[in-house]
Amino acid sequence: MRTARPDSRMQYALLAIAFSLAVSYQIFFSTRLIESREHEAVEPLPPFALRLDTDRFASVEKALADAGLQPGDELLQVEDQPYRGLAQISHLLAIKRPGDQLTIKVLRQGHTEPETLGAPLVAAGTGQHSILSWVSFVVKDMLTPVFCLLLGFGVAAVRPRDPLAWLLLAMMLSFSYMVTGGETSFGIPLALPVVLRTVAILLHTFFIMTWSIWILIFGIYFPERLSLDRRAPWVKWIIIGPVGINAIGSALSGAAEAENYRLFTGLQVFLVPLGNASALLQMAAISGFFFSIGTKIGEESTPDAKRRLNLLINGSGVAFTPMFILVVYALISGGGFRDFGSGIWIPCILMMALFPITLAYVIVVHRALDVRVVIRQGIRYALARRGVVVLQVLVSAAVIFAALTLATDPARNRPQKIQMLGFGLTALVLIRRGTERVRRAVDRRFFREAYNTETILSELSDQVRTMVETRPLLETVAQRISASLHVPKVAMLVKQDGRYHPEFAVGYDSPPEADFEEAAGTVAQIKRSREPLRVYFDDPDSWIYREAAVSEADRAGLQKLEAQLLLPLAFKDKLVGFMSLSAKQSEEPYSKTDVQLLESVAMQTGLALENSQLTAAIAAEVAQRERLNRDLEIAREVQERLFPQKYPVVAGLDIAGHCRPAQGVGGDYYDFLDLPDGCLGIGIGDISGKGIPAALLMASLQASLRGQTIGGTTDLAKLMTNVNRLIYEASPSNRYATFFYSQYEPATRRLTYVNGGHNAPMILRDGGVLRLEEGGPVVGLFKPSRYSQASIDLQPGDVMVLFTDGISEAMNPQDDEWGEERLIEAVKVCRDHCAAQMIDELMREADAFAAGAPQHDDMTIMIVKVL
Repeated sequence: MRTARPDSRMQYALLAIAFSLAVSYQIFFSTRLIESREHEAVEPLPPFALRLDTDRFASVEKALADAGLQPGDELLQVEDQPYRGLAQISHLLAIKRPGDQLTIKVLRQGHTEPETLGAPLVAAGTGQHSILSWVSFVVKDMLTPVFCLLLGFGVAAVRPRDPLAWLLLAMMLSFSYMVTGGETSFGIPLALPVVLRTVAILLHTFFIMTWSIWILIFGIYFPERLSLDRRAPWVKWIIIGPVGINAIGSALSGAAEAENYRLFTGLQVFLVPLGNASALLQMAAISGFFFSIGTKIGEESTPDAKRRLNLLINGSGVAFTPMFILVVYALISGGGFRDFGSGIWIPCILMMALFPITLAYVIVVHRALDVRVVIRQGIRYALARRGVVVLQVLVSAAVIFAALTLATDPARNRPQKIQMLGFGLTALVLIRRGTERVRRAVDRRFFREAYNTETILSELSDQVRTMVETRPLLETVAQRISASLHVPKVAMLVKQDGRYHPEFAVGYDSPPEADFEEAAGTVAQIKRSREPLRVYFDDPDSWIYREAAVSEADRAGLQKLEAQLLLPLAFKDKLVGFMSLSAKQSEEPYSKTDVQLLESVAMQTGLALENSQLTAAIAAEVAQRERLNRDLEIAREVQERLFPQKYPVVAGLDIAGHCRPAQGVGGDYYDFLDLPDGCLGIGIGDISGKGIPAALLMASLQASLRGQTIGGTTDLAKLMTNVNRLIYEASPSNRYATFFYSQYEPATRRLTYVNGGHNAPMILRDGGVLRLEEGGPVVGLFKPSRYSQASIDLQPGDVMVLFTDGISEAMNPQDDEWGEERLIEAVKVCRDHCAAQMIDELMREADAFAAGAPQHDDMTIMIVKVL
């Protein structure tokens, strides 16, 4: 019965048309009822009654009887118009008043000539209505139809593809017309055109007569088809067939009776016995509804279906039992329903309203609550919440009244009156606090489990805020939720490497293998809704089937988790994870209160999870930095060992060098080489870039230089060419070095050098400065490069200064460079010191100029003094 229909547009269009027609008809019908009640004192009563589908009198009032009119006489004309139907008489009565006469032409039995008579009209009522009568009218004739229309069309709008929803709509229309009455001939609004009026009579009568059919069909097919009906589908037609035929016949007869009784003359001869049998069959249909539901309670295997059926049979039983008792009493006593006053009818009608509410609940709600839970929640709402509030209002009103009475007592003086008002205000505050305690006490006394659950989850929501470790956080939340709500399986899925996978799970035999990619449909649905999602594998309208993005892999993962509720663990717009809860051990669905509490816990868990991940990331970063710092320290130590640890002793020279990296390790290079024949090699270089990459290239430059000089050579241009080729092949294309290399011969004091794009070393001599610039391009940037070498004879007193641009370009806070001129002046000032002391002085001068400004380049300087 519950089949999916792909096109809902046509269904919504039909639903909108049906709703418009039903509302329009109900407005006309209700207006007629209101007008009839308002003018009941002046509205005339029909002076006779006619037999069904005939123009023969069934009974006449006293005035006509005194004039000789008898039952069985024939009515020919009404107000000089041939008699056609009851609508004609209704229209005339609507424009006349009590005391007027209704002129009729009749033909008496045994007479051949017609006779014209004046039928005096008397008032239909006294014009006085009791309060109970008004309440009965409002509840039965006004509120019930509106309630049924809204409920029936509302359910159909919510579930347009569910045939049971449309069946409920038919039941609601039928129920509405049945409660408001079946006096179709006089109840149909006269303002309607004849065609619409006829259609209204047909539908009104048909729905009144078929209510038992709709409820029987519903009982057979909800929530699944009755097994007996599968085996013997013809059985239900024994009831539906005669009742349906009688309903159609009665509708046709009612329409003809109102508009033209001659259309179906003689139909009542067939309908009377059929109607008697139909009345018994209608009772059988209602009994069949309860039989079907009771049978399926024992057959259904799914807990949700059993809960729905239990709710339906209990709600229907409570709704119909009072009315059933009245009907049985009326049939046994023979007195009819007129023996019952409004005081009895109103409670019965109100109880019957429970039936459509129950129907709507079991159809619309995805997971029905157990009957005991529904009753418990209802009592909780009425007693634990509203009852205490009402008590608070009553006590507060009494206190206010007493305080005002005492405060306005003329026998009391002003201070006493003020004191009374103060006591009243204090009492109000105490009452408010006391009623809150009473409410909590009622919760603890009568709803201990629900109260404990709420308390536990509320405390958990506060507790998780302070937790910063991921594993304890997930473990605490999962175990507390499982214990408090009796959820056997809880899985906490956390995002890692672009996937959401179970980080912690409770209740599974083995860790569930349910991973969800960040682009998966389930994750997208959680992100989009940002609220708890219920998972129903047995509902074809569930989002897991409706959403195209939800793949089979998603559904398989959810089934492995046995998920029934998904809760997002989010921080702002970031979904850090989600929580999967299986069905409760009691198999009851998650209530609105459960979801609200869980949503609060999930929100705080998401925040705490983000904090824990951030804390873990910070700790990992700190650990990584510590490892890097250790690595840098090792690299610095290694690099320091690459610098000269002990200077060669060369006759006639005082040498020293120093390098201060900007980042622990650097790309500057200097070296003093002990060459054959007592010669001294002097090299300085500046690698492009900073840090580890520059340091690696610096080590490569040193290895290349030492490899070229180990055997001794005087062709420095060729040496530089070889170094360039080696560096070019060993470094990326964006890496290069400026490099200066020279060799000093002590015997001749000759310095031969080649400059590969480096800052030209300076020789201070007799107040002047010589710059060593001859050479070629930087090394490592171009593979084929040519270099030239030059020589200079050093003299006693010469001071050669070799440096990298970290020295000359040292900057102060104003971004001014120290510059080579300041370097030269500083050298002149301290040239009388030894080489090592000169380096210390020059570094201090550079630092003093920088005035604490951070330096972004390595600072290297070498001093060679000729003694």
